Amino acid sequence: MNPSIPFLLLLAFVAAGTCLPASEPRTLTRDAAIRTAFANHPDLKVAAVAIDRATSRLRWSGRLENPEFELNVSDDGIGRNEGERNYEVAFAQRFPLTSRLRHEKGLRRHQILLAEAEIAERRRELAGEIDRAFVELLATRERERLVREGLALNAEILRFLEEKAAGGEVSKLDAMQAKLATRTLGQERDRLAAQEQQQRLALLRHLGLDATSNLRLDVALDLPAATPSGKADLDTILSRRPDHVLALAKINEARAALVLEEAKRWEDVSVRLFVEGERAVDAPNGLERNTFGGIGISIPLPLRNRNQGGIEQAKLDGEEASRGVEAARFKIRGECEEAYRARLDAWKLAREAADELPALAKEQLDEVRKAHAQGEATFLQVRQAQEQLLEVRRAALDFLADYHLAEARVRLATGAYPGLESSSQNQK
Repeated sequence: MNPSIPFLLLLAFVAAGTCLPASEPRTLTRDAAIRTAFANHPDLKVAAVAIDRATSRLRWSGRLENPEFELNVSDDGIGRNEGERNYEVAFAQRFPLTSRLRHEKGLRRHQILLAEAEIAERRRELAGEIDRAFVELLATRERERLVREGLALNAEILRFLEEKAAGGEVSKLDAMQAKLATRTLGQERDRLAAQEQQQRLALLRHLGLDATSNLRLDVALDLPAATPSGKADLDTILSRRPDHVLALAKINEARAALVLEEAKRWEDVSVRLFVEGERAVDAPNGLERNTFGGIGISIPLPLRNRNQGGIEQAKLDGEEASRGVEAARFKIRGECEEAYRARLDAWKLAREAADELPALAKEQLDEVRKAHAQGEATFLQVRQAQEQLLEVRRAALDFLADYHLAEARVRLATGAYPGLESSSQNQK
């Protein structure tokens, strides 16, 4: 066999591998991205262990303590040494006098709901981060597009000036200024490209995807025609906000804990079954054997310790949970009022910025360029008109991005995300 054949086969396989088509980009909307993050984000997977831990505690709670086996043997070897001997075999089991075991299971069930509400709140925060990352990435791409348009326009002007300068029709200083402006716009384009790359990596991290993942964002920064609402339906929002549900779950947990602590006022009663054997001297017959069997009950008397400390702590936990609900409602109400107002203001500003100014600035640039071509305007005027158009477009884009950031803030305040509800919310 020709020794070069394996090498040629290896080259063929390598060439075939390099010719494989690249993976198709993954198209995501905001809601699809949020669902992807809920399924893939490592922090949520770690947090989900809290539910498994609470479920495990429920599974193993409410059980009796292990029974005790007792064995006692005694003789009179250190006394008269007459051969007398006693032994005792006993089993002891502790039983609660109250419904402590059932209340313990009830507390564990509330702790499961508490763990679910905590994870739902973490999901809400993550969804808000994804929403914001989406808007910032799209805004950076739009800014980069505007700079590229300005760069192309400036390059066109530069070519025109260089041709005119070569013929002595315009000053070389104008061509130098145009070249400097082109370099400046090129640096701005490169800066925005680097910023876009960083924001894309941040978005992939929020989604729980690898940094090499190929994404296509199916989202447009459009301004809705209808005026957004400026008021919030607080009742609906409270039923949807995980932190409010979490505060309510803490109240239920505190109540269950108080019931459990009150059930601990009486300690467990101990029931003892025993068999006792005896060999003793019985005059005048001598050594005789006898066997006894019986049952014993030990009941602790709550004279000094009635679990007053545990009950008092449980009551304080309940008071803290009640105040926590009021604090959560106050916080949510304030967040919603601020978010709704900010969105309405941002919409008005974005609409005003997008109506007339960009078209007017574009018309002005076209007129100044025509005047410059006819020798009626200087390059400085053309440059100023171009910068003014770019600035107006940037301002309109900034206002539009501010609106979408305000919209993302409303979504965060209202908790209007897909797949956010937990079992505790479904029970409301």
